[in-house]
Amino acid sequence: MYEGRLTRSETDKIIAGVCGGLAAYLNVDSVLVRLAFVILLFASGIGIPLYLILWVIMPRLDTADQPNADIIHKNITEMGETVSSGVNRVGQPGTVGIILILMGAYFLFRTLGWLGWLHGGIFWPIIIIGFGAYLLIRRSQ
Repeated sequence: MYEGRLTRSETDKIIAGVCGGLAAYLNVDSVLVRLAFVILLFASGIGIPLYLILWVIMPRLDTADQPNADIIHKNITEMGETVSSGVNRVGQPGTVGIILILMGAYFLFRTLGWLGWLHGGIFWPIIIIGFGAYLLIRRSQ
């Protein structure tokens, strides 16, 4: 890491290295950070926008000493290239198909009531408190 500065990981990444960088900064397993983003996605929908914002503002290790405006410009360019290559790999019909399947599954589960536990009054506060306590305990070790 860059002397305590939050940077995206080049070695522990699935999409852009945001979760790997956060995990290294917090000194936790990257799987837990990825799980937190998935939980945030289903809990309130904020997981994806938060990931995208962090992707834009978090520098890579090799660009950490550059001005923030340059970092943001390079990250946005990288994001566009990553999305374009993903769409080209799957193809436009495949991408539309994946989006429609995910939307259909969401609405089906919601209609059948299988997502009702996500909106429980006590479930998510317990998960958040537990995750926060775990991070504090892990950080102090």
